[in-house]
Amino acid sequence: MSGIVIANEEDRIFLCRMVMDAKPGTLIEMHVDLASEAQRKKMWAMLGEVSKQVPHVDMNGNTKFYAPEQWKLLMMHACGQEVEMMPSLDGSTFLPYEGRSSKMKAVDMGELLAFIEAWGVQNGVEFSR
Repeated sequence: MSGIVIANEEDRIFLCRMVMDAKPGTLIEMHVDLASEAQRKKMWAMLGEVSKQVPHVDMNGNTKFYAPEQWKLLMMHACGQEVEMMPSLDGSTFLPYEGRSSKMKAVDMGELLAFIEAWGVQNGVEFSR
């Protein structure tokens, strides 16, 4: 079982039983008020608009259009969300390997969406509603 959303008292009791029956060493994670499906859809729509309309300028002054997934990591990092990095095989640079928007709290997703919109407006992105 990957997760339980507590919707009522029966769910709460079921979860308590599961915790009481858990063996030592069992890892239990709880997430409060995760971002909604509507928020995630809006994020991907906005990132799609950004990826089509704005080239990103790298440290060498080169411009390139990035995919929405790449923009997500850039925006999450700019918003202070954790984006994990690892060194390239030759050790010459670092690459992002994880930035989990699916685990973000609703309030954090709201801040990310507001940031994407503000950044997009400042950079000439025309968002469709």
